[in-house]
Amino acid sequence: MSACPRAADAVGGAFSALEPDEDAALRDHLASCATCRRALDEALEVGAALGAAVPQVDPPPPLRRRVLDAVLAEPAPPRPARPAPPRVAGPELDPPPGAAPIDRPRRRWPSLVGGLVVAVVLGLGLVVAGGVLSTQGGAPDTPAAALDEQADRVVADARSRDPSLRSAVLRGERGDAAAVVLDPADAAAPVRLVPLAMPPAPPAHDYVLWATGLPGNVPEAVAVMDPSDGVTRPLGAPTGPPAPGAPAPRGYAVSVEPAGPVPARPSTVVAAGLAA
Repeated sequence: MSACPRAADAVGGAFSALEPDEDAALRDHLASCATCRRALDEALEVGAALGAAVPQVDPPPPLRRRVLDAVLAEPAPPRPARPAPPRVAGPELDPPPGAAPIDRPRRRWPSLVGGLVVAVVLGLGLVVAGGVLSTQGGAPDTPAAALDEQADRVVADARSRDPSLRSAVLRGERGDAAAVVLDPADAAAPVRLVPLAMPPAPPAHDYVLWATGLPGNVPEAVAVMDPSDGVTRPLGAPTGPPAPGAPAPRGYAVSVEPAGPVPARPSTVVAAGLAA
């Protein structure tokens, strides 16, 4: 299957991140492009999978206020221009001196409008191209930026030894990097969870790592970590080792669960992210 330069627009369309005219053009394009239809479907599946893994919670009041202020500050969309009258054959006229060219509106991708704003206000996990959408600016010399740099170093170091390794940066409810998942290219090698700034777990509770975005969109527990020692303990899949060519997880999430048997589904999710 050949790549299509419009595939990025298909992903943006899945998260309401396109301008109205771009969205309309994408809809027309999808009718004749199987590559972009697949990209759109996969983006929608990933969003549904991570959304199912993250419980709906009320955001902190300061975050809600900032988001609503941003919504109110958004300018109203321009009214669509009336169609131009048909041209009458005749001599070409030069534009008047000093006339400014009409620029196409610049894309705001991602934008705090439409479905993205609603999802932020409701506290849902947002997936955009590379991971969960952060609600912080990530300014230099901030704790959030330091955690991002630490996550990048963990991934870079692991990929220096395993170039085909898949990884995911898991982010908490504030958007800060909380942990990194390292998934080796060798299907027989265990997945590893590297904590960065995980929220503290209550006594007699463990962190449980879940694979998301699998067929059926049902999260699957793949590892457990005791907060006291930070050791990743892989869990055997109920159906045995993955078959060759089996689809890989599209994302991961971490929940806090009582120590002991792992539940069928995550309860208190504290971080989630998209695999890359």
